[in-house]
Amino acid sequence: MTKRLIAPFLFFISTCAFCQDSYVTLEGQTINGSVENYKEWSKNPAEVIFKKSNGSTVTLNAENCKSFTAGSDSYLSYHGTRVANPDNVLLSHNDEGSAMIKDTVNAFLRQVYKFDGYALYELYDNKRINFYLKKDGNVRELEYYETIKDGKVDPFNSYKAYLYQEFAGRKTRDFSDKIKNLRYNENDLHNFFAQVLGDQAHALERLRNKYPAETFVGVGASANSGTIHSWTSYPYYHQTTFSPSVEFGLRLYSQRNFGKFFFQPTIGVMPLSNTFKATAIATKIVKATQVNVTIGAGYMILKNQNISVYADGSAVLSLFVNYETKDGDRKYVGSDGSDGRITGQAELGVVIKRKLNFAVKNTFPIRMMFPANTNYTYKLNQVSLTLRYAFIHGNNMK
Repeated sequence: MTKRLIAPFLFFISTCAFCQDSYVTLEGQTINGSVENYKEWSKNPAEVIFKKSNGSTVTLNAENCKSFTAGSDSYLSYHGTRVANPDNVLLSHNDEGSAMIKDTVNAFLRQVYKFDGYALYELYDNKRINFYLKKDGNVRELEYYETIKDGKVDPFNSYKAYLYQEFAGRKTRDFSDKIKNLRYNENDLHNFFAQVLGDQAHALERLRNKYPAETFVGVGASANSGTIHSWTSYPYYHQTTFSPSVEFGLRLYSQRNFGKFFFQPTIGVMPLSNTFKATAIATKIVKATQVNVTIGAGYMILKNQNISVYADGSAVLSLFVNYETKDGDRKYVGSDGSDGRITGQAELGVVIKRKLNFAVKNTFPIRMMFPANTNYTYKLNQVSLTLRYAFIHGNNMK
């Protein structure tokens, strides 16, 4: 049963396991392929090794292409100036004085946010962090730096004056206070633009993760392969039934390593029933409501916007609520002790467009007593298919 379910699933994954990046030439042509040295850079890359789909490679820099994408990140080639004074004078231990100093740079800018014709970009290198705002094809730096005056940090917030002039006409509620309290970092700037641009999907976020958590609800079907046999004699008797299931869970992504590692707790509920009939034994019945509480960790084998493939391993606490057994014409008998078992579960899944999740799960065997006739024992193997829909927390552009 397990092989029949997983084999076509693996074939589907193998046909999808290709993640495509791209870059735009100076002539405006889009070239597809993959970035060979992409390591989810913290700082902006100076050069990128790009392997084209025809197998040839090219080294990209800000002077020989307009932009490129790598995984979920987009970069724009920039040729212009940047403020060179420190953005954090206490950490840099280097006070350049109150006069603004400008450097000329050729660099890749990482896109942080985009909405309604505006795009926010970041330049992060060994010197400092600079932010830029793009509108109608024009890129302008949001100028900010710090100095020390009278023993205290003295910030130069010229970017606030520009933003006030640019967005005051939108009549945003408490706009003056938003400008006054705005800090020069990715999270605050992202929030500010979402609010003044009316981006409802982002305006209420406080903490912005690159790989936001997901809450999901799922429905599925489980193949319950039961086996019963006597402690003292053979043969084994088998019966497989199919039951509907419902599931609720949470997926928390690591904010490093491309968000490929994740932590996934879930709770699922399903009816369980097996009936064993044979000429050599009286009919035997097992029934319960099964509640599975799982705590798992997984890895995204393939991860991009359109399709992702993952594997997950979980510890499972299976609770058999109202667990009862029946032997022949006798009454149902429940167990006297605990009806919970600890086992494990392997999961293989595909995520489409970040919202739909198809998963195949194989739960390791569980052995139970058969209270209606203590000469027998009951073993359960389960394979299930689940369809989930995810609600993304802080539904950001990544």
